[in-house]
Amino acid sequence: MRRACIFLMLLTLLPLCAGCAAADEGAGTQLIALNIGKADCLLLQTQGKAYLIDTGWERTSAAMLELLRRNGVTHLDGVFLSHCDRDHYGGLQALAQSDIQVDAWYAAAIYYDIPSAGHPMIAAAALRGQEVSWLRAGDEIRISDQAAFRVIGPLTQDTQNENNNSLILHVQTADGSIMLTGDMKLDEEYALLEAGVVPACDVLKIPFHGDNSATSDSFLQAVSPKAALICTATREEPDTPARSLLKSLGRLDIPYAVTQDYTRGVCVTLSNGTVAFSDIVWDTPDYSASVRLKLSNDDHILTLQNSSAQDISLDGWTLYVSRSKACYTLPEGTVLPANGVYKIGARATEKPVSLQLDVKRLWHKSRYDQLMLYDATGALVAVTDNGMPE
Repeated sequence: MRRACIFLMLLTLLPLCAGCAAADEGAGTQLIALNIGKADCLLLQTQGKAYLIDTGWERTSAAMLELLRRNGVTHLDGVFLSHCDRDHYGGLQALAQSDIQVDAWYAAAIYYDIPSAGHPMIAAAALRGQEVSWLRAGDEIRISDQAAFRVIGPLTQDTQNENNNSLILHVQTADGSIMLTGDMKLDEEYALLEAGVVPACDVLKIPFHGDNSATSDSFLQAVSPKAALICTATREEPDTPARSLLKSLGRLDIPYAVTQDYTRGVCVTLSNGTVAFSDIVWDTPDYSASVRLKLSNDDHILTLQNSSAQDISLDGWTLYVSRSKACYTLPEGTVLPANGVYKIGARATEKPVSLQLDVKRLWHKSRYDQLMLYDATGALVAVTDNGMPE
């Protein structure tokens, strides 16, 4: 019903096989949001320029880089970090270590309880020998004579919740306008409304993954968007998108897209004042039917099992462990043999394995832990856990 509402109310579904076509000056303005769980990673392309707003999780860095590759982006005019949460800055290091040219690194000048030396944006820019441009309300970044980013928040520092220090951007283009809101919650939202600085826009990126502690009816009415975008996954954050939010959007006749409802992501296209959503589909192998993960708590061995009749290259594949938040990229040249296995162990592992990692244990021994395997394009291939109660 939700998707039907989107397509009936919005517009035309644009056919996509490899994501939105690389934007040129006649293609309108495109905002692509990756389907990477409860996380933000958005690519904005307008008038031949490209900007990245947040970079998702560390474990989904490959999806971010694949998004850029699929859209022909070898040069970013700017990278924006909305605030210092892992699901927004996780891919920064991978981006900084890539061959993508970055002209500028932008972050909010207001943040809390983060030492400057440990700020993720400073670390990323430093890898390139560059510095961060710190943004405050009222600042403007020109895209062209017809387009610009305008910073409308944060107005004040929140010393209790970093979400309320989110960078709030209003993007005005020749095709229409977009508001990018990070994880702003009600406190920051009310401060902006009280200050009278909330502009109307065509597309609203809903704050804080559609949680019920953000996006009041007053804010929606002030912004009055033609369409809304929600970046979340219910399996990771069960209360998102909140029913109360979806009811508000329905009551105000605002069509919306949720990233989890799309294949690899959703493309929002602004053109001549109209808004359209379309599915991002990449023509890549689907390994989920043939690759399984199996844990042995006794031997502390993770086994990758291949039920297909073909070898699978694991170059660029990533293993993520939820409790430690550790990411391990498998060594170049690693192959999972046809109808075979590849075993990964740690220092605690005594039996022979294909790869022994220099960590005491891969997963927690007595508390719930989850392991996720991602392929080289950032697609989630397999998930398992240690069998402990959540």
